[in-house]
Amino acid sequence: MSSVILNDSSPRLAVETIPEALERSAASGAFVWTAEKDGDAVELPMAVLLERANRVAQHLLARGLPRGARVVVMLPTGEDWLSAFFGTLLAGGVAVPVGPNLSFGGMDRYAETVRAILDDAGAKVLVGSKAIEPWSHAFGDVDFVRVPLDGGPAGGALDGHPTPRPLPSPSPGDPAIIQYTSGTTGRPKGVVLSHRALLVNAWMIGDRAGFSTRDVGVSWLPLFHDMGLVGALLTALVWHYPLLLMPVESFLLQPRRWLQWIGKKRGTMSVAPNFAYQLALDRVAERHLEGIDLSSWQRAFNGAEAVRPATLRGFEARFSRQGFDGAAFQPVYGMAENALAATFPRAGARWSAHDAGDVEIVSVGTPLSGVTVAVVDDHGLPLPEGTTGQIRLKSPSLMQGYFRNDEATAAVLEGGWLRTGDLGFVRDGELYVTGRAKELIIKRGRNYPPDDFERLAIEAGRGRVLRAAAFGAPNDRHGTEDLVVVLETRPLTTQERDLLTKEVNGAILGEVGLGPDITVVVPPRTIERTTSGKLRRAALKTRFIEGTLVTSDGRHDDAPVEAE
Repeated sequence: MSSVILNDSSPRLAVETIPEALERSAASGAFVWTAEKDGDAVELPMAVLLERANRVAQHLLARGLPRGARVVVMLPTGEDWLSAFFGTLLAGGVAVPVGPNLSFGGMDRYAETVRAILDDAGAKVLVGSKAIEPWSHAFGDVDFVRVPLDGGPAGGALDGHPTPRPLPSPSPGDPAIIQYTSGTTGRPKGVVLSHRALLVNAWMIGDRAGFSTRDVGVSWLPLFHDMGLVGALLTALVWHYPLLLMPVESFLLQPRRWLQWIGKKRGTMSVAPNFAYQLALDRVAERHLEGIDLSSWQRAFNGAEAVRPATLRGFEARFSRQGFDGAAFQPVYGMAENALAATFPRAGARWSAHDAGDVEIVSVGTPLSGVTVAVVDDHGLPLPEGTTGQIRLKSPSLMQGYFRNDEATAAVLEGGWLRTGDLGFVRDGELYVTGRAKELIIKRGRNYPPDDFERLAIEAGRGRVLRAAAFGAPNDRHGTEDLVVVLETRPLTTQERDLLTKEVNGAILGEVGLGPDITVVVPPRTIERTTSGKLRRAALKTRFIEGTLVTSDGRHDDAPVEAE
């Protein structure tokens, strides 16, 4: 049998633009909650959100926002973010969601990342909060709009009560958002997604999962990330179920809050990367489980990074006393270039795994409505079932391309097919993802090019680092990948090696907002290159995992230098 699996059913959308979807959701009586830490959740009817979004839209139009103009939305999760995002689309703009501050190095460094996105997107408007306003000058020639629109010289309410301007009516194929990868340095790459592509993907998710107005969603995922935006917010918009939104920081600081809100609101669905389930498993204390009831949790989606069987089994065993049923786990597969989701488990199916040698690979299910998945060889020809190859897909929710980057677009889109860069195989009509042909490092559900870490390591080394290589190594204990940075140096004393490690780790943390989990210092000529000059990261990673990588002090990598 061939490794081509398809779902030839067609999505059935009631509306094809996000403003229309917001209006329909408002008319249905749907609502969202916004929550802060352990406090009460504030209910926000979609009808009220529509009014507030319209106010933002009128404000943008009064400032002369042209149709199709890009607007950077740089706000934390909450009512202001929702008003700014939907207001941008109501005004005919293209939303560019950006995190409010992802860097532990401070706003000085992060401002450079934001400015690079502004420049690449050609955005002249940035919607932010009062906290961001003092830094607006660092973003270049940009019109800063402060929300809420509560008065003040920078982004206050409009003078008087001008006559409302007519709102543009976007077409389904018009761009709605440009999704930039976050947490990386270098030239940003923006995924352009139309109104219809986003809504189609949200519909496909709910169609397979069987969503209805009786469902209740709970999400801590940032709304500037495709998993939070499409997998939580837009599915709620399309399927009219209530959704509780909590800040990502609230979960990361206290993972118990995620479970508490699911229990309190009788949540039926939530979506998160594998690391989140592992974090809850490791860090939620027994004393915090008292009174938590997870029996309502019917769909625990797990995606954006490798799904680990040990995490699924451990989570079920730990929280079964709170009523969690392991049958709720739904390992899924997707990517921003497809708006989000591509494959889900079959309806009602319990998750399953396949033994591939000494590794257990979890099935990510079958294609969603209208999606075709193919596993092919280097020439693009379908492989026999069970054979590992490159994963490609066709989908009604594919991106239009990378914004103003024809070369990058041509490298992944050809003849309606998306080269995902992932490797996998098909067995019994289901897809199994085994790794990545591209060498992106997936850490906590986000993608990081290794080149960024390597450049920063060399710069921080100030001549002491001859070569640097970065890769992701599986960590079953933490349920995500470890970021491993290998530094090739001339002979160093123990004190010099420790100082170098500290400086490199600090530079990467300050620039990217993510520090190495493990830093290894190795002798010269350890990091090999191909004949064309490319780093042989895969070979280095294999040596690291096998424990055959010798460090500068003569140890094998079973005792690497741990990052602080």
